[in-house]
Amino acid sequence: MGIPGGIEDHPDLRDAQWGRRVEREWRREQRRLGKATVVGALVVGALIAVAAWQYAPQWFGNPPRPVVDFGRPFAGTPYESWADGERAVVAAPEHEQVRRAVIAARIDPAELERRDGAAFLALFPEAARPAWQQMLPMLATQLTPGTKLLPNGVRAQGTIGKAVDGEGKEVVRADFRIAYAFAPDDPGVIRGHEDFIVMAEARADFQQTPQGMRITDSAIRWHNAACGAYVSGLVAPKFAVAKQPC
Repeated sequence: MGIPGGIEDHPDLRDAQWGRRVEREWRREQRRLGKATVVGALVVGALIAVAAWQYAPQWFGNPPRPVVDFGRPFAGTPYESWADGERAVVAAPEHEQVRRAVIAARIDPAELERRDGAAFLALFPEAARPAWQQMLPMLATQLTPGTKLLPNGVRAQGTIGKAVDGEGKEVVRADFRIAYAFAPDDPGVIRGHEDFIVMAEARADFQQTPQGMRITDSAIRWHNAACGAYVSGLVAPKFAVAKQPC
């Protein structure tokens, strides 16, 4: 304890002591902030490295990591629980011809890639085939040249059964949703299922006449397709938009 009137009470000495105390506190704070800055820099650096590893793997000499399993293209999608290919198309025996028409028009990959609708048109009277041929893009799925489906790349969900159309006539209605998984040219560019899976909502009404089967109504709606599908009827996924310009 200082003696009143002693050297400790001298104003200049008190100011010097206070200044040294402030300087020590300032240096201590600087050291603490310096450590925090180093830690923060290390954290930011680690985050940048993780992001670069995920989004720019070529910087590190690693091949791109696919975000989907093309061996199981429908895994993790709403289509995963749908039936595979022809197993999805079930009908009563009296509607067998309609069942075959759905498979030929929308399900059989060979028919879809051939694009001539031969198996589908063969189910109709010969005299009517030229008319149905002209309407084929509306009645049957046709893949854009240069595109190909993955193995087991078709899944579907729907029904075939009796219905009444808008004019009150009895018809056999085929009402299906079909998912098509396309084989990508470069798997590394695929960022999600919507890039290579196209889904169609397809409905058609059939009637059996003395001359044979005919279609009275048909509708198709595409999801996640290259926009050319709405113009030409040929179907391509989003990754192949260059092959299917609008």
